[in-house]
Amino acid sequence: MTITKFILLFIVTSISGIGAAAEEFQTHRPLIASTLVGLVLGDLKTGIIVGASMELIALGWMTIGASVPPDPAIAGTIAAVMAIIGKQNIGVAISIAVPVAVAGQVLQIAQKSTIDVFIMHLADKYAEKGSTKGVTAMHFLTAIPSALRVSIPSLMVAYFANASNVRVLLDNLPKSITIGLQVSSGFLVVVGYAMIMELLNANELLPFFFVGFLTMTFTKMTLVGLAIMGASFAAIFYFYFIKDENKNAHRNKRSKIINDIADDIDNEKNNEAIIKDESLKIGHKDLLKIFWRMQFYQISWNYERMQNLCYCYSIIPVLKKLYKTKEKLSEALKRHMEYFNTHQFTVPIILGLNVAMEEALANEEKINDEAITGIKIALMGPLAGLGDPIFWGIFRPMIAAIGAGIGLSGSLLGPLIFFVVINSVRLIMRYYGLMIPYYKGINMIASMKEILPKIMKTVAVLAYVVMGGLVAKWTIINIPIKLYSYSTDGKIVVVTAQQQLDTIMPNLLPLILTFLIYWLLKRKVPAIFCIIGLMILGIIGYNLGFLGLAS
Repeated sequence: MTITKFILLFIVTSISGIGAAAEEFQTHRPLIASTLVGLVLGDLKTGIIVGASMELIALGWMTIGASVPPDPAIAGTIAAVMAIIGKQNIGVAISIAVPVAVAGQVLQIAQKSTIDVFIMHLADKYAEKGSTKGVTAMHFLTAIPSALRVSIPSLMVAYFANASNVRVLLDNLPKSITIGLQVSSGFLVVVGYAMIMELLNANELLPFFFVGFLTMTFTKMTLVGLAIMGASFAAIFYFYFIKDENKNAHRNKRSKIINDIADDIDNEKNNEAIIKDESLKIGHKDLLKIFWRMQFYQISWNYERMQNLCYCYSIIPVLKKLYKTKEKLSEALKRHMEYFNTHQFTVPIILGLNVAMEEALANEEKINDEAITGIKIALMGPLAGLGDPIFWGIFRPMIAAIGAGIGLSGSLLGPLIFFVVINSVRLIMRYYGLMIPYYKGINMIASMKEILPKIMKTVAVLAYVVMGGLVAKWTIINIPIKLYSYSTDGKIVVVTAQQQLDTIMPNLLPLILTFLIYWLLKRKVPAIFCIIGLMILGIIGYNLGFLGLAS
């Protein structure tokens, strides 16, 4: 590997590492990370195919709350390096990358519970001094260990995989292991599907899963066609079931959360202070500054106070404009350095409300610090409960699956579709999620809390259709056990167990395995145990002869 490729590999793997911390541009997802590695190593097509294959396995790897999945960035970069530099079969490359991704999970937990916590405490000191530059610098400082956490292992693997003696070792691995790993790579994908089904947790909508499964089993429909069909079912579900509920619902019912907040804010007087009028100071340009800062929102997430530094960093432009003395600015910075955590795509809603409240406080209207903090605490849980299933459980896996399906042929269109679509939605959420709450005020939250769960259930219909189709399309299980043979037209025809099963129901084993993993996850068996167990099953099954490569 040349020095130029080494440097470029360091850059793209660092981008993936920072992306894993921020989860904004999705550069940490295998479909993008592997593509970038393939681009700089001069084998774009292999990078895309590896990324697409790895993405289908990692669909359900998502960060929810304080839980950290196997690192998809390391999985994507290592798999691509092993396939391109190490010249390994894609199935073997992925099987090697998955355990490394688990190690990456441990590294990420260590970083976020030690290094990033230490940096966050340094930010506390800058907040005490009223130094917005110091707080901002500490936020971005956490990007360095995030970048190195992915780039260093990737470069080490690239170096050793390129060494002739290591390559010989890899090439001489027993076929009982390498082919067994290839066999397991055909059905590792079901763990991701089962994780998404567990997150959706809407058993009453499972019939839509079977609609997608049966459609892909018995037709030649493409993934795009499947998505359109799923969207059609979702529209029917909404207009014939959910919409009628909306008409009959009591639209003026306020949620308990809003009532609690209203008590703290002193009802109407404080609500009026939150609504924008001409006398207040914050303008559209100030909100845009927050919008641009949110593009790097979650870099400084840590295990002690989670998104506190992220949130404080984002709201700094408004605080600087509203509070002109060091004392007032310091108070505001410390106020937003307290514990906070929600889904990063829904955080603009809280930011928009907080900006309006900070504006009212700075103008000496009847509002206090406790109300500003209270609304953050009250809304962060419900918005996380909506954001995690909608964006990580439904939208991202669905778009990633479509992109990966296209990318399996080596087409650049696959990762491009994924990148453009998910970032378009992200930017729309960031922009309007900030602007609308600021201008509308707290009164919008009650109606939003009524409609969002219904939207989530509608989108879940689409997700179940797509997940069912993916199980049928991408899960490969082959049982090559010979049952009997017969002669016809002078030829010997061998009938295997898999052929017999297919006459009963094609894709029956993928369906059973998916629901078995789903059952295990519901019983709190860690997903990584399921992944490792399936890899071992592939090796044992191949060696005992009851599992084989696709025929």
